[in-house]
Amino acid sequence: MKLHPTALVVAATVMAGLTGCGAIDGPAAPSASSVPAGMGSPEKVADATPVGSSKKAPKHQGSPEHKSNPKHESTPTHESTPTHAPKPHGPRIVSFKVVQKPKCAEGTAVFRAEAVPLIIKWKITGADSAALSVDDPTGTPGTYGPVDLQGTQEFTFSCAGAVGTTETHTYAIYTVGGGTQKHKTLKVSAKVLDQGKQL
Repeated sequence: MKLHPTALVVAATVMAGLTGCGAIDGPAAPSASSVPAGMGSPEKVADATPVGSSKKAPKHQGSPEHKSNPKHESTPTHESTPTHAPKPHGPRIVSFKVVQKPKCAEGTAVFRAEAVPLIIKWKITGADSAALSVDDPTGTPGTYGPVDLQGTQEFTFSCAGAVGTTETHTYAIYTVGGGTQKHKTLKVSAKVLDQGKQL
């Protein structure tokens, strides 16, 4: 079938209108309306980071500052405001104890183990002075005599009881002045071994 030249021109014109080309003999540059919405200029499209790229920061990755200063390393409030127990006022007997236990003498007059004396030690604060009592059933301060606030005292331990019995003596320390009087008592015992045998 032979087509007329006029029909060929009309067909070419219709095809050009359908493809959006401005000319038949070459492709036309895309217009602004032909660029998809949201893509912007070609330069911006090229620089955009693809979805799923390795440059994307993890969802829970914190900043360097958060890594170097985690919450659990912050200074607790109670450490910045320490509390101290109030110091006691007035006289106080810090210590009153035996530092050497006594022992009664043992053996004959020639081969004899000598008695070991008793030694006590004390420390008092907040008082003007101290007083020591020995074997005083009335609880009177200072029947032995006044003593320093801190010191030691040696006693010859009496072992006058019957052989095999236990000898016990009582020692008491008292505060003097500075407030309400305080006192402590020690009971010290030693076994009577013998009365000393003659050859």
